[in-house]
Amino acid sequence: MPQRDDSSVHHLVELGYVDPDEEAARVVAARERQRRALRQAAELAAQGRLAEAATLLETLAADDSEWVSPRRLLAEIYYRQGRCTQAQDQLDWLAFRGIEHPRLALLAGALALHRADLQSAREWLEYARHVAPDLSGVQTLTGTLLLRLGRVDEAARSFERAVQQNANDAAALAGQAAVFLRRGQYEEAADWALRALEQDMQLFRAHVHLGLALAQLGRPKEALQALEISAKTDPTRSAPYRWLRRIAEEQLGDAPRAARYRQLGQEVIHHRRERRRSG
Repeated sequence: MPQRDDSSVHHLVELGYVDPDEEAARVVAARERQRRALRQAAELAAQGRLAEAATLLETLAADDSEWVSPRRLLAEIYYRQGRCTQAQDQLDWLAFRGIEHPRLALLAGALALHRADLQSAREWLEYARHVAPDLSGVQTLTGTLLLRLGRVDEAARSFERAVQQNANDAAALAGQAAVFLRRGQYEEAADWALRALEQDMQLFRAHVHLGLALAQLGRPKEALQALEISAKTDPTRSAPYRWLRRIAEEQLGDAPRAARYRQLGQEVIHHRRERRRSG
């Protein structure tokens, strides 16, 4: 058998030749590693380990600048982290490439709602609800939008449908609490808020709704406790301190306590302005 002359092979390698079969195998192996990393990121997100998931996805997006899947998941994770500007950036990237999906429309609606762009929120949520009426979260966000528009009865129906789809939807349960507050039915509002907190003790607005309902029911000390918890749940919000001040002042006649709440609220506003300047 004639022996192979490797000199020509070495010459080709020196010229930059790459065996196509070996290159194809490397590409397949690299893609499989990326898919495994994507699955790992999704699992981390499902476990609530959002920062770890985001870091992994950012690496994947940087390694393959045109891969859609990491961007889709990043948009959702950024939104859950409260990083709304970054979430919108990912949605804009996807939209520029013609990527459409009901869940992306739902997220776009949520971000518009966060910006108080109610017209855009309505358009995105109507699209998502039309295409995928059973999509998780679409009825809850629609109810939230309708409540902001003052369409209380329609909002209540949306929250009811959300609870029918998922009885453990804390945001929908809190939405019902808000509905009953608007209607002046404070016992029912407190009950819905407590149901929401059974599902998610970190839900800021459920603590607020509970506090406001208790205040209206003539239970100011319990109301203060609920609102103080809401302030700890989201230290960036000043609204709880306005209610705390009013309850301390008007229902308890405790002027020093009311002054302390006013000062705490002013500090929150000051820190928020400082963050905006530095950002």
